[in-house]
Amino acid sequence: MAGLLVSWELVARAYPELIPTPLETLRAMGAIGAQRILHAVLVTLENSITGYLVGLALALVSVSAAYTNRHAAAFFDALNTLIQSVSILVWAIVFIMIFGVVSRKAPILVVAAATYPILLSGLFGALRALDKRFALLARLLGASRYEELIHFILPGMIPYLVAASRSAIGIALRISVVAEAFGASGGVGYWLVYSYDVGFREGVFAWALILVLLMIIVDYALLRPVERWSMKWRV
Repeated sequence: MAGLLVSWELVARAYPELIPTPLETLRAMGAIGAQRILHAVLVTLENSITGYLVGLALALVSVSAAYTNRHAAAFFDALNTLIQSVSILVWAIVFIMIFGVVSRKAPILVVAAATYPILLSGLFGALRALDKRFALLARLLGASRYEELIHFILPGMIPYLVAASRSAIGIALRISVVAEAFGASGGVGYWLVYSYDVGFREGVFAWALILVLLMIIVDYALLRPVERWSMKWRV
């Protein structure tokens, strides 16, 4: 961290007309105000978490259907490839065209489109691994395909799901900012682009720093403890 700050300071002094110093960035954060920062952070968190939950729900439904029906498995595998091939920029523009620039639905659905393939790929990998390990045991115990899913597969997926969720939530925070930048619904992305548009370069760096700090806090305060807890389910 010290090395990064020193490097930032040196580069800022070499290009003072382009890059603000760390101290100037902190002053800009003070000028923005705690209330505006808190509101923007909460909007971005809400967009990111809601979009992640939508993607998670779709991924769980998809993998459950894929486990019980081989035709569904082929369909969702192809759908996963299709969604991954579409750029996030395209999703952002399309959803903003549909819902408008002030709607919160656009960033939420963009996040869902970005996280769904990550979660589904992780769950498909877990499904293949767990099916090999527990399918014969479950059938020897007389379990139906549905009972296998409920009592063996879904509980066994928890460590895989948490690992995929850590990546998905990190992507969600970054992608939500991209969608917010195109709209006017608030959030860190909106204020970052607004600062750029009005020529407030210190504000651009301030909002970028806020996003970095937010991602670090979420990772250390939430995602890592949950990942450690999920290791109890690894078999």
